[in-house]
Amino acid sequence: MPQPRKPLTLADARSILRHGTAKLWNAAQVTNDERIPRFQEARKARDLLQNLPRSDAVQIFRARAKHTLLLADRARHGWSATAACRLCGEQEESIAHVLTECRELADVRPGGWPTVPLSEILWCGNRVAMTTAATIMRKFLQRAMR
Repeated sequence: MPQPRKPLTLADARSILRHGTAKLWNAAQVTNDERIPRFQEARKARDLLQNLPRSDAVQIFRARAKHTLLLADRARHGWSATAACRLCGEQEESIAHVLTECRELADVRPGGWPTVPLSEILWCGNRVAMTTAATIMRKFLQRAMR
C-alpha cells in the first residue's frame, strides 16, 4: 500500500526550483559569468522597446517571442498546413525570410539591409533597425492579407 506523501515545504520547493534552474542554465551551456550580462542586456532591450512607437514595439515583441502571424510560426503550432511564403511561395515564411530574403519586399527594404544577423536586429537596441524591421513585418502582413 503506498504511503501518503508528506506536504512539500517552502525550503524543499526552493531547492527544487534552484536545482531545476541550474540544470537549464547548464543545458544552455551558460556560465555564471555570462548570466548577469544576459539579464542586463535583456533589461536594456526591454527598456529600448518601450521607447518605440506602440505598433513597432508589438511587432518586435512578437518577433522576439516567435509568435508572429507568419505561416512558419503557425505551422509550428499546428495552426497551418503549410509554411510556404504567401507572397513569393518559394521558402518558409519565417522572420528571417520576411526581413531578408522575400523578393516581393525588395521595395520596402532599405539599400544594404541587413548587414547584421537577425538576432542583432531584434535584440540590439538600435532604434532604427528595430523600427525598420517592424515596418517590413507590417508591410508583409498587409500584402499577405490581400
